[in-house]
Amino acid sequence: MTTATTDPLSVIVDTARKARHLASLVFPFDPVPASRPKVSRWGVYYGKTYKAWKEAAEKHLPAGELDLAPTDPVLVVTIAVTKRAKATKAAFPNGDVDNYAKGPMDVVTKATGYWYDDKQVMWLLSGKRFAEPGEEPRTEFHIYKL
Repeated sequence: MTTATTDPLSVIVDTARKARHLASLVFPFDPVPASRPKVSRWGVYYGKTYKAWKEAAEKHLPAGELDLAPTDPVLVVTIAVTKRAKATKAAFPNGDVDNYAKGPMDVVTKATGYWYDDKQVMWLLSGKRFAEPGEEPRTEFHIYKL
């Protein structure tokens, strides 16, 4: 068994400091975690809520004009800011944080002018939180070149 000799948070912070900011995107509607795909002999299907979120995000996404080669590594930061349900006492939103990141990743990968493929993403920092009173729900998506 090997032991890590470097603090992983230090590695992430050092990497982020060297990165060059390329774009910030905001999807100004309530985030939705990706649903599990349902596979049938006629194709792959996603839940209605997630499918509706992706369609809205694709329409909202501006044309990308990033200067990235297929071999350029990328760091991505996603922040899902969700509405707090009136009856919840939870400290954080339901849904896995990686599923909140999947929707924007899929939308940006499908669009032209951002990156060639999401395999270029070497670092993915993802978070979720409830919106503060008066704050609008949204998904923030930030792209950095490493």
